[in-house]
Amino acid sequence: GFDNHRDQIMNYFFNEFGLCEQYRSAPHGGGIVIDWDLRSSVEGLYAAGTTMFSPEDHSFAASTGRYAGRKAAAYAQRVSAGEISRAQVDQEKERVLAPTKRSGGIEWKELHNGLGRVMQYYAGEYRNETMFNLALEEIKRIEENAVPQLYALDPHKLMRSLETLTAIDHAKIVLQAMRERRFTSKELGIMRLDYPESDAKELNNYLTLTLENDGIHFGKMPTRYWGNMKEEYEKHNRDYRGVYREET
Repeated sequence: GFDNHRDQIMNYFFNEFGLCEQYRSAPHGGGIVIDWDLRSSVEGLYAAGTTMFSPEDHSFAASTGRYAGRKAAAYAQRVSAGEISRAQVDQEKERVLAPTKRSGGIEWKELHNGLGRVMQYYAGEYRNETMFNLALEEIKRIEENAVPQLYALDPHKLMRSLETLTAIDHAKIVLQAMRERRFTSKELGIMRLDYPESDAKELNNYLTLTLENDGIHFGKMPTRYWGNMKEEYEKHNRDYRGVYREET
């Protein structure tokens, strides 16, 4: 007995700009760029669910998770095991466990609130390049002064601390992307004081960011880069016959 006038339904396409088709047609969201195997540009890394851009509900996560898992398993079967970089492992362990080695300083809530204030002040509804630059400068000060004081006295607080450190990286990516988008678009939520005009051509492209030599490289990708859905799916899944098999 679902009643759409009374019961709630989770759908990311319900928003102030309208439903489904209008929202689907706009280049929206952010996430890992993947190919038809749900493989990223990083060798051996596959994406599914909310790590992809424009994610939907749990059924989307379940179907893409199964698909990416199948493709990742096939990849693992045809490659040999890589050599573990002990130096990289030790470096990551040091980063992750650093808050547990301090008994005082700044907790994750303070760090989280400070980051939120920066984004609220400098990347709010109306924006320009000067404000983006100020935000990046403030985040740099947070990384230099506050992050070295971050401490966690239990596993839960460590988890929250690591989430906040990830949020700092995400904030930098978002700021860099917003600064590069030099036009205004209501559909994308971009309100630039220094670039008040829309750009119909740019609305048809995704903005891509890649890390190259410790610097960000920007690129463009057509919003319909995946091609014909039926043809491409069949091309990349000729060996797949579904989950269920007919009994013999």
